[in-house]
Amino acid sequence: MVRLGSFPPERAAEVSYHMALLIEAGLVNGQVSQTIGPEINDFFSQRLTWEGHEFLDGIRSNTVWQKTKKTFVEQGVSMTFDLVKAVAKETAISLMKTALGG
Repeated sequence: MVRLGSFPPERAAEVSYHMALLIEAGLVNGQVSQTIGPEINDFFSQRLTWEGHEFLDGIRSNTVWQKTKKTFVEQGVSMTFDLVKAVAKETAISLMKTALGG
């Protein structure tokens, strides 16, 4: 389990914000503690979700990740989460087809 206190105090707000986004996106199982206002008081995370594992597996290969980023730069498209997942998947499929001679 990871808690906010596991990070340097000067990075606490940044880490908390990103952890909240990961939890909201369904990539991490966890909870945030927040009072009225934008700042998160604390969080804890238990583990990656199935979706989180699938995403990381999809971009684990440096080749796939570099080609995915290049696609976005060449097309001038913003890297939204859903698009990154889709492009990384298509990139991996394309690389596998090439490797298999297809």
